[in-house]
Amino acid sequence: MDGVSVDELIQKVGGSRRNIYNRFGDKQGLFVEVITKLCDCQAAPLREMEIAGGDLVSALQSFGERLLQIVLQPRTLALHRLMIAEGQRFPELSRAISASGHEAGVAVLVRWLLTREEDFRPNLSVTSLAELFVTLLVSKAQRDALTGMSEPLDSEEIAAIARQAVSVFLHGALMKDA
Repeated sequence: MDGVSVDELIQKVGGSRRNIYNRFGDKQGLFVEVITKLCDCQAAPLREMEIAGGDLVSALQSFGERLLQIVLQPRTLALHRLMIAEGQRFPELSRAISASGHEAGVAVLVRWLLTREEDFRPNLSVTSLAELFVTLLVSKAQRDALTGMSEPLDSEEIAAIARQAVSVFLHGALMKDA
């Protein structure tokens, strides 16, 4: 945002200073609006995602693979980097990026888990379970992609990450119940 002036924007896309300031308030308002629109576009596949019926393992596996594919897209990673870099200056930007990404994925899973609530321990909230699964699934792959610690993952690697997350989520890491 700092590298572009309002005059340069007007020169490229047309309009007037008055229109920009009337509509967005200032350059920051314009920046937040543009990023919010990008987030909405990126979130469309998440909002439209439906988890198919069937058995728990297959449904979670399918959801996990699709979520990772979306999260690891270059534009999604760029928005996440932007959230980290500019979140302090533009908290509304961070909220928009989080709502269109992590929160959207969790919301999809919550809706599906509510249909399977009887399969889980009654002392665990569906929202907490969804948060835990998404975090378990996404954290390492996303961190590695954001920091350049890994090459883009192929579909087999994504499937393996999802399989491991599903297994740990459904069965835990202990040999026996503690």
